[in-house]
Amino acid sequence: ALTANNNKIDAIVASNDGTAGGAIQALAAQKLAGKVPVSGQDADLAAIKRVVAGTQTMTVYKPLKLIATEAANLSVHLARNEKPSYNSQYDNGFKKVDTVLLKPIPLTKANVNILVDDGFYTQAQIGAK
Repeated sequence: ALTANNNKIDAIVASNDGTAGGAIQALAAQKLAGKVPVSGQDADLAAIKRVVAGTQTMTVYKPLKLIATEAANLSVHLARNEKPSYNSQYDNGFKKVDTVLLKPIPLTKANVNILVDDGFYTQAQIGAK
């Protein structure tokens, strides 16, 4: 795609960090890594290292501890036949389903240490200061 477009690309919005990594390899082959904004999601360690290095602009972090805590709370309420607290509804095309929406965190070089604060990675693993 890069060659077909004479390396003219504005940005890459990848569905996950693995795909972002592949896109960055293609950009690197054209000497464009770090010059084209690339986003991914999942905050995998390789992506975090690319964010710190400047070849990946950002990734989306979904705090697993928060997700697990909310899932456990919902499960406990349902097991006790209690109505859980929901903060939204999702229309699945058949009906509106009560839902708990959690806020994902866009991670950039500026806030990558959130992962250390959350215990997701160590400072040594991510290589950031």
